[in-house]
Amino acid sequence: MFKDNITEVFDFLFYDDKDSVITYKKGKGILKMNRVAREFFSCHKIAELEKKMDKSSLMIWNNFLQDAIISTIAKCQIYLLDSCENVFHFEGCYDRSNFQYVIRFKQSQEQIISSGNVLDFLKYESIFKHAPYGLILTSVEGIIIEVNQKIDTFFEESSSEFVGGNFNLLFDLLPDSKPGAIQYMKTLLSKGSAEMIASKFDESAVEKFYHVISIFNENVNIYMTVICDDTEKIQLRKQIEHLRSLSTLGQLAASIAHEIRNPMTSLKGFTQLLSHQVTKEGSQYLSIIDSELNRMESILNEFLVLSKPTEKSFRFISLSSLISQVVDFMHPQGILKNIEFEYVSCDQGSDCILGDSYELKKVFMNILKNAIEVMPKGGKVTITQTLIENNQVRVSVTDQGEGITAEQMHKIFLPFYTSKQQGTGLGLPHAVQTIEDHGGYIDVESEINQGTTFNLVLPLYPMDSLEVNLIHDVQYAKSSN
Repeated sequence: MFKDNITEVFDFLFYDDKDSVITYKKGKGILKMNRVAREFFSCHKIAELEKKMDKSSLMIWNNFLQDAIISTIAKCQIYLLDSCENVFHFEGCYDRSNFQYVIRFKQSQEQIISSGNVLDFLKYESIFKHAPYGLILTSVEGIIIEVNQKIDTFFEESSSEFVGGNFNLLFDLLPDSKPGAIQYMKTLLSKGSAEMIASKFDESAVEKFYHVISIFNENVNIYMTVICDDTEKIQLRKQIEHLRSLSTLGQLAASIAHEIRNPMTSLKGFTQLLSHQVTKEGSQYLSIIDSELNRMESILNEFLVLSKPTEKSFRFISLSSLISQVVDFMHPQGILKNIEFEYVSCDQGSDCILGDSYELKKVFMNILKNAIEVMPKGGKVTITQTLIENNQVRVSVTDQGEGITAEQMHKIFLPFYTSKQQGTGLGLPHAVQTIEDHGGYIDVESEINQGTTFNLVLPLYPMDSLEVNLIHDVQYAKSSN
């Protein structure tokens, strides 16, 4: 450690040192400096050094002085705004016997550039670390030099797992982007920049989308990669496309209704007239024609539901009573298909909703019908009604089918998308529109070979808070069973 006469030690060890060395005491300023240090100081004031620091470096400097008191030795790296704009390493000791610091500071031997993005990161290290987007710095050899904290958040990996690794590690964490990774790297190497949209599924099976942009900085021979979470933006774009498709569907439906309804009505009339004039074999054929015409009419009616808002009759109804009626109605079909229905309603609080019972019944019937169709060998359909936050009720319909893939989950609510040979792909879009008209929403959860759950969420209207005289209809009264 230090001798009592620290000045003699300083003269002996540091006066001719090639690095800048000073002794410093708070309240007294710089007590001693060697020859190299004189180029920084015209007087014995540490403020001259602090004036050359930006806010971030000044904070590091103050922490450095505090650490030197606590520890045997302290170190830090600080950017000084001198004429050459250099980065310096500081090392310091604190002598408790006379309350003095001995501080050495030397210019970094790393070839750090005087301009460009890397210098900006050194000047504003906190900005780099806490940026709202992911940042990766990579050498020309493809080795990751540094990453910021957002990368840890995106990929749930420690930064230590990245630094020193190959840049291809990024594509390992975005497996769906691997087919485009080769072209991405070719473009980056040939043009100096490249970008792509990559995706991955998180632990909750939610697909995340990332906008990846890489740029090569010739001044420092470093690649900078910026990664932004574009999940919300892409989902919003999909919703807009969905709304546009519904709008297009509405225009198409209106045109189809005009062009088809009249000739279809004529055809149905003629089949009824012919049914009394044909043979038994001909009657069978007419029956098939009539069945197909009815199917066409059903499709046309679904078109019309989506094409324009129909006049709905909203009233306060019991959701559990409505679902019970739907389950009772679907029960015979379930017996034929060896399907068991289990309905678990919430047994506390009100389940009063404001809605059109006819439209809501069609939604639940369509959901249950889909559940039956995905279990050709039979099984169990569970309908669970739960009170959730924000004064809402959630109805979950769970089947024991084969499940659906993540890709299918993103398409099932689109018009005309169906996996059924005889399906129209309009049932679920109609369900979404109806539930949204009632102030709610639908989402889906599924796992391959484990089944699928449709969650329908609707707002509740507590009966005791309604300031109106309700007319109770026994058809919609909450069951006491």
